[in-house]
Amino acid sequence: MSDLTEVELVRIRMPLVTSLVSAHGTESVRDLVLVRVQHADGTDGWGECSALARPTYTAEYTAGAWAVLRDELVPAIWRGTDQVVGHPMATAALSSARLDVDLRRRGISLAAHLGARHGRPAERVPVGAVVGRQSSVEDLLAVVNRHVDQGTALVKVKVTPHPVDLDGVAAVRSAWPALALAVDGNGSLDARSVSILGGLDLAYVEQPAPADDLMASAAYARRLDVPVALDESVTSAAALEVALALGAGQVINVKPARVGGIALAADLARMAVDAGCAVFIGGMLESGVGRAAALAVAALPACTLPTDLGPSSRYVAADVTDPLELDHEGLLAVPSGPGTGVVPRADRLAEMAVDRLVLRR
Repeated sequence: MSDLTEVELVRIRMPLVTSLVSAHGTESVRDLVLVRVQHADGTDGWGECSALARPTYTAEYTAGAWAVLRDELVPAIWRGTDQVVGHPMATAALSSARLDVDLRRRGISLAAHLGARHGRPAERVPVGAVVGRQSSVEDLLAVVNRHVDQGTALVKVKVTPHPVDLDGVAAVRSAWPALALAVDGNGSLDARSVSILGGLDLAYVEQPAPADDLMASAAYARRLDVPVALDESVTSAAALEVALALGAGQVINVKPARVGGIALAADLARMAVDAGCAVFIGGMLESGVGRAAALAVAALPACTLPTDLGPSSRYVAADVTDPLELDHEGLLAVPSGPGTGVVPRADRLAEMAVDRLVLRR
């Protein structure tokens, strides 16, 4: 039986300072479910479900995650039954909260906990900047210029086969020949666009083909001199094994929310790097709760490329936690306190919450 006495679901909405436009849609407000678990001794732990508001990136979405947490995952804790099939982001939220409360009770940071198995974590990590699709080449150049001025380690541009997107990436490369530059097609690219992008000296082309079309990704990987990165395609260790066997990618984007939790993400990162792939931790426009948890994974030695996890101020005017920000060298410090090292601020939670529900045994 669980030692948890209650679980609270909190649905929050955080307006983004800049909408992120990609092949699968536009995000202007982050609609998230936070999960608070309370141990019998009164200690709280927090997790986050980072599913998008609509099922455009994966099949999960915020309202559905709320329902499966309320009706299935949380009751299963007290019944002592198996987890539901699927719903990795909802599952990750609850498992992260349970790990957080356990580590807080023992006074151990999440980074140290993961490092005990996967190698000594870094105290600070380099970060890249993810740039959404822009309406013009000039707009894209202006956004990239801001990130270059801030000393970002890598710039990744969201793209589709649309000529404005392709011309924009070419213009960025022309303006900054030495810039570490990548693109993310979110499964939308075709042979022509991949060929054009492949000639622009990119760090990688991310998810050129749909998530379930590993044969197409493998074909692109064979054809291109630029590494292919996989994101949506890597949902589990088994999926990664298939991708590796097919040669479908040389770079792996691991998102703890998407793969079902922090421990699974750390395992996948190590599995990928042991297979000779480069690895980075991707972002889901998380609040500080999810960002701190993912940052602990990004600090592991297996993560060899700059993380997509940027500072809080890049995305929101006010985070639900104290903000996670870059230091004077442009690096993101990994929280060192017990558990994830962050908790939601009561005042911010009250401002952002649109629904709250407490479930008890």
